[in-house]
Amino acid sequence: MLLPIAQSEIDEYTSHPGNIPNFHNFETPQLEPGENDIFSLEIQNRYINNITNVSIKAEIYHRADIDESEKLDEINSKKRPTITENCWNYKGDKENCLESSNPSVANFNIGSILINQSVQLKFDINTNEDTKEGTYFVRFSMNYELNETERILQSRGFWNMEQWTEATTNLSEDYPGNINLDSLNIDGIIPDSSFGIKKPIPKWPLYLLITLTIVFAGLSIIFYLEEEETYPELNKWLQKMRGKFNQFWLRFKYRKSS
Repeated sequence: MLLPIAQSEIDEYTSHPGNIPNFHNFETPQLEPGENDIFSLEIQNRYINNITNVSIKAEIYHRADIDESEKLDEINSKKRPTITENCWNYKGDKENCLESSNPSVANFNIGSILINQSVQLKFDINTNEDTKEGTYFVRFSMNYELNETERILQSRGFWNMEQWTEATTNLSEDYPGNINLDSLNIDGIIPDSSFGIKKPIPKWPLYLLITLTIVFAGLSIIFYLEEEETYPELNKWLQKMRGKFNQFWLRFKYRKSS
């Protein structure tokens, strides 16, 4: 277990938000229940030294929608999205893939990332028809060695609101990124991410609305032209249509009353 990092040990260069490995190019799926897709991102080493013994973990940890918010372990296991396979590769190289041993976690053991080198991470997101809809949040942690010193980065999802507030307010010293990394026991902050699961909204109400709009727009033009009396043939046709409608209406009323 990692011991708390003393303030004197926090290297301003190592922990600076512009120097820590860059988590970017996220491609996050938007799924319907029953669909599967790939979650991917890239990580770039921005230090002026290589980093070694690199391990990264991505974990689905929370779900939220308009009505509620809940931890993943509070959801029935049959209604959770799952991770089945995770792959990584240096950009341009062959992928290294493993089956996931934990349905909510993707682990990547990379080894080393050279100066300015990027790696791509991918993992499968699988759902079934019963998977609960909502936005699912993914948190990341990254362990590595820089200049023979162990470092750890984590994303926002590892702390509750009280811990995060304590680390970001009433700061007495100049901390990297204005966050008290000492209280969080880490060397830097990396981003959370998310993906969505939602059934599509039915399109027929939209099509019906468009159709009715066109019909009423057409009728308004026809009645306008009738009032202007510039198209006598149109007036005759409208009178004929009114006559047929009145006949139909009288027959309908007669049958209903009888």
